Amino acid sequence: MIAAATTRSRGQLRPLAAAYGLLWACTAAGVGLAALGGVELTTGTPRDALPARPNVAVNLVAHNTLVAIWPLVLVALGWTAIPIARTLADTAIASHLLGHGLLVGSALGSHPDTWRYLPHLPVEWLALAAPAGAWLTARTAGHVALMRTLLLTAGLLIAAACMETYAVPI
Repeated sequence: MIAAATTRSRGQLRPLAAAYGLLWACTAAGVGLAALGGVELTTGTPRDALPARPNVAVNLVAHNTLVAIWPLVLVALGWTAIPIARTLADTAIASHLLGHGLLVGSALGSHPDTWRYLPHLPVEWLALAAPAGAWLTARTAGHVALMRTLLLTAGLLIAAACMETYAVPI
């Protein structure tokens, strides 16, 4: 019984690692494109735009939850069992990760000082990757621990929001 649970957990870590790796690969690609002059974002000098207040962290969690968990909704709706829906979801989830990674990477490539304002990025990327990894698991294995993934994602989003609100230099 324990061996089966351990094997199942390892099987769910591979898709999570793949989604997390894709986010970082896209981030690196965005940095590279910006460094080569292929992308230039017109933004001001990096600075902390968020006041360090509890309501700011709560609002970040609320916003980022909607951004992160929608792949879990598709799993719950059974899209993994519908071929055309599965293909659409695959494309949407891959585009979601690609877009976020390239956007942040482009900002970092255009303004390298931005790194100081992103202490939460590894945690936030993991929060985005967890539902995408759950989609991949459900897509191939036919099952996934939705509640466990939802709780993991919520915890990561809370940690990221607190870091983004309180750990960024002024």
